[in-house]
Amino acid sequence: MKMKKKLASVLTVIMLACSLPWEAQAAAPVVSNKPHKAPVATPPAVSEARPVKAVPEPAAVKADTAAKPAAAVKAPKQEKPEKKVKKATAKKSKKTKEKQSKVQVQQSNWRLKVAQQKLQVLGFSDERPSGRMTEATSTALKSFQKQHKLKADGELNDATYHKLTWEAFAKEGIPKVKGKEIVSRAAKYKGVPYVFGGTTTKGFDCSGYVQYVFKDCKAKLPRLADEQALQGIFVTQKQLRPGDLVFFTTYAPGASHVGIYAGDGQFWSASSSKGVILSSLKEEYWKQRYFGARRVLITNGEVNK
Repeated sequence: MKMKKKLASVLTVIMLACSLPWEAQAAAPVVSNKPHKAPVATPPAVSEARPVKAVPEPAAVKADTAAKPAAAVKAPKQEKPEKKVKKATAKKSKKTKEKQSKVQVQQSNWRLKVAQQKLQVLGFSDERPSGRMTEATSTALKSFQKQHKLKADGELNDATYHKLTWEAFAKEGIPKVKGKEIVSRAAKYKGVPYVFGGTTTKGFDCSGYVQYVFKDCKAKLPRLADEQALQGIFVTQKQLRPGDLVFFTTYAPGASHVGIYAGDGQFWSASSSKGVILSSLKEEYWKQRYFGARRVLITNGEVNK
C-alpha cells in the first residue's frame, strides 16, 4: 500500500513537470539547483602584461602640441635671412673701420712729424722728428699748449696743430711785406712774354715770374713751383687774400703752375700762351686744374676756420 502511494506521488510530480511550457524548461539552469544569477558580460581579452595605449586622433594631437610652450617644441636651428645680412654687414663694417683706422694712423703720423718739426722751430723740443708720439713730444706739446692758453693734455688735437703751424710760420714766413704791394708789382709786368726757364723781364716762366715779383719787394721764395708750394701755410679758396700763392696742375702732376692771387677771384701768372696775364679762378681751364693755395705773407694774418 505504501509503495502504491509513493508511485502515485512520483507520477503526480512528473505530470506537473510535463505540464510546464517548453520555454520555461529551457530557461531553467541545468547544472545547478541554486538560484539563477544574471549573466555577467565578459570583456574582450586583453593582456595585462602589455596594456594597449589609446591612440589620439589627429585633432587631439594638434591640440596637444599647440598647448605646449614654444620652448618645449624643439626645431632645427636655422639662421634667419635678416641675421645673415646683419652678420655680413657687421663684418664689412669692421673691415671698413680697420681700413679707416690705418689711414688715420698714417695721417696722424705725418701730422705728428710736422708738429715735431714746428716744435723744433719754436724751441720747445730738440727731438728729431719721427712721426711717433714720445714722452718728450708730449711734454713739449704741453709746454706749448700752456703758453698759448690751450688745453694742456699733451695731445696733438686740431687746435694745437693749427696754432703750432701758425706760430712756426710767423717766425719763418715773410714779414712786413703787404699783399697789396705784391699785387701792384705783379701787375707792373703785364704782357711780358713767356719763356721756359725765364727769370727776367725779357721773359718769364710761371715760377720765375712769381720769384721775381717777390724779390722786387725784398721777399725770398724758392725758384720752382713745387718748392714754392711747400712754403707758408695752407689756405682754402674762401680764405684767400691778395698776395697769397695759387697753384695748378698743368703739364706735370702736382703743383706745376703758380700765380699770385689779386683778389675778387683773380690771379696774376705767366701763361705759356699769353705771357703775364690776369686770369680768373672761375675760368673752366683753371677751375679744372686748381691744386691749392699757400699763404707766405705773415701780414695776411692767421688762418681761421
